[in-house]
Amino acid sequence: MNQGMFNVLTRSRLSTSESSTSPLDVLQQSARPSRKQRMPEMAVGIALVIGGVIGSLLLFQSATNTITVVSSSHFLSRGHVVTPGDLVAMELSEQSGKSFVKAGDAQSLVGKSMANDVGPSTPIHPSMLQIREPLATGEALTSTAVEVGDFPPTLADGDRVHLVFASDDSSGGALPPVLYGQVVTVWSIVQPDNSLSAAVVTLRGPIDLALAIAGAGKVHIALLGDVVTDVQP
Repeated sequence: MNQGMFNVLTRSRLSTSESSTSPLDVLQQSARPSRKQRMPEMAVGIALVIGGVIGSLLLFQSATNTITVVSSSHFLSRGHVVTPGDLVAMELSEQSGKSFVKAGDAQSLVGKSMANDVGPSTPIHPSMLQIREPLATGEALTSTAVEVGDFPPTLADGDRVHLVFASDDSSGGALPPVLYGQVVTVWSIVQPDNSLSAAVVTLRGPIDLALAIAGAGKVHIALLGDVVTDVQP
């Protein structure tokens, strides 16, 4: 082989080696754009993780913040008039307790009656109570003794009732019962005990109710079927 041909072959080999690329170079070159594309995805993932941690911390902080509310110290029946002894303080989370009566407002509950039965250690919500509005013009409170069996055992403050007047058997008169013409509201009930042989029921109604009761031998109370628990006595 002459020198000229050797030079041609040498230049051909050098040209081929310079233009060829190794498999490692190909992999490195293909990996570079992929890394650049994955960087935004990683950033989003990190941001989501950080956001979740911050949210968990805020939720934990909210749950650990407490508020003092009013709860029942024992079972309170519907119509029960609230006294200070019926109320105790209870700690709740700020989120859970914000809808209940705050401990600082406990005195405002005294004297109101329960609109429904409430179990012991139950937080008090304003909707659980009835508010006694002042008597309107022409209204009066009239009390009467009602024997056991002449009124429903579930009768409670705030119930709307009809009154039936009957003659007293001891008077010897056999007059038919008379229905009082207006619906009246139960203001309070004192149940019979060792000192009382009959319940003392105070009724809110027109002034002439007192005259009607005074002329009746016995009073029977009929509880209306459309009783609404939030009726204000």
